[in-house]
This record gives sequence, structure tokens and C-alpha cells, in this order.
Amino acid sequence: MENLIEELTAKNKEYIHSVTKQLILVGKSDEEVKAILNDILPQIIEGQKSGIIARKLLGAPTEFVQQYQPKVADKPVNEKNENPGLMWLDSSLLFLGFISLLNGVMALFTSNSPVYGFVTVILSAAVAGLVMYLMYRFFYRPKADGVRQKWNWKGFLATTLSVLLWIAVTIFSGLLPVSINVQLPALALIIVGAVALGLRWLLKRQFNIQSALVAQPRR
Repeated sequence: MENLIEELTAKNKEYIHSVTKQLILVGKSDEEVKAILNDILPQIIEGQKSGIIARKLLGAPTEFVQQYQPKVADKPVNEKNENPGLMWLDSSLLFLGFISLLNGVMALFTSNSPVYGFVTVILSAAVAGLVMYLMYRFFYRPKADGVRQKWNWKGFLATTLSVLLWIAVTIFSGLLPVSINVQLPALALIIVGAVALGLRWLLKRQFNIQSALVAQPRR
């Protein structure tokens, strides 16, 4: 190899020196560098005979060395967690946070605003979370995946029953005595709503939970 380098012009020697440095930077061993140089030196010398410099023949040193850089494996897709229990909890906390905040803010600024009892809010949020999950499971997810369904009677039945359960829970829990179904003050409702949304955010970050409101196509 040394004999071949001696045959190079000054510009081509400088080119080889730059290529060698770049190859070392990308982690090539001495043996690998020598093998690469032994492969390109005859081409460069042949090009010299026609007045073609190495840079024009092989490209800039950094461009030439790119082909020898280790390939970075594709980053795995960060798939959402579709665990039914976690998705139900995520939806329930969202509903609990929204209703509590809305109730609290309205009660704070309007003295005669109706306020739901805490048991009603908790039970309604839990069933609402179930409704949202079933909508995702039977309608949003198949649509996002491009699955054509003529009539999803199971999904329709399950969602309808859960909506009826939601209405029933809201109505009958409202009939509970105030000693059980306590009406929290406005500030307490706002705190409950903020805590629910904060807990939802933490769980979503920790477990990467798929939202029941949006469905991304599976890869």
C-alpha cells in the first residue's frame, strides 16, 4: 500500500490522508482502513493518468466514508398501550376531571348552579369511561385499521347498554341521601378535577396509554 501511496500526486495524498482520518472517526480498525485504501488506491492511480483527481472520482472524503458508517437500526415504533383496564381508567379520569372542574367553576360563579353529588360524579365518570372505551373498541379502532364492517351489532348493543347504564347510574345515584351522596363545595370540586386530570397525565406518561378518543392505524 505504501508503494501505491508514493505514486499519488500531492492532492491525492492529501485526499487519502483525509479519508483515513474519517474512517478512523467512524470506528474502522487499522485492518479495515488498509483494506479500504487498498481497494481505492488503484482506482485513484488509474484516474491520475487521465488527469482525474480522487475527489472528483470518489467524492469528498466525508461523502465517500458515509458508505462505511455503521447503519443505525430503525427506532422501534412507540406503540400505544391498549390495555382495556388502563384505557377505561384513562377515560374515566378524563371525564371525572372535566365534570368536576365544570361543576366547580359554575358553582363558584353562580350560586344557584346545580351541583352533582360526589358519588354521582364518581359513578358517572366510571360508566362514561366504559362507554368511551367501547366506542373505541368497536368503532374507532376498526375504522382506523381500515376494517370494513357492514353491521357491528355487538358493538352497537354493548355501547347502547352502557349508555343506558350511564343514564340509570346518574339518575338513581342522584336519589341517594345527601349524607351519602355529598355535595362538595366549589373549591373542592375544582381540586378533585385538577387531581383527576393530573393523575391521568401521570398514568398516560408512565404507561403510554392509548386514548379512547383517538385511534391511530396499527403499523
